[in-house]
Amino acid sequence: MKKLLALLMILSLMFTFTACDDDDDTNPVENEEPAEAWVGTWLSTGSDVAPLLVSLFQYDSVRVQFTEENTIVLESHVTDGAWTTQNGTYTVTKSSEGDVHTISLVYAAFEQGGIMQVIDGEPDELKLEVVQTVPSYGFAARTPETGFGSDENLGTDNIQIYKKL
Repeated sequence: MKKLLALLMILSLMFTFTACDDDDDTNPVENEEPAEAWVGTWLSTGSDVAPLLVSLFQYDSVRVQFTEENTIVLESHVTDGAWTTQNGTYTVTKSSEGDVHTISLVYAAFEQGGIMQVIDGEPDELKLEVVQTVPSYGFAARTPETGFGSDENLGTDNIQIYKKL
């Protein structure tokens, strides 16, 4: 009788642990904040590539990945050439008004600054205008107050449009 009772207790414990394990796997995590709108992988091709990048560097595609950990992978492709990759970090300072935010990008060899905007759609779009700030070429980074295309020398030639993948 004791052996039968012990066997039933063991089976009961095994069932309890199994049931608890299944419950843990199916319950969603509560209070988890959604990722920022810009987190993800974005691709710019064709006429969406900034005219300045096409004329200066012969880019035909640019892919960028923003992570929740504030790292960035920038991949650029030149016409009839290969992809090159730059790894770095980024910081977005949200605007107190509107959906155009300040962005800073830091790579090993250079830094960029400017503005970005995520536009909801099918697919979502990322509008980005940055200039190299370190080393500087004399262009001022756009701000939410100055807006896209407001540099009198660059105009809209430095605006990049990405589609979310």
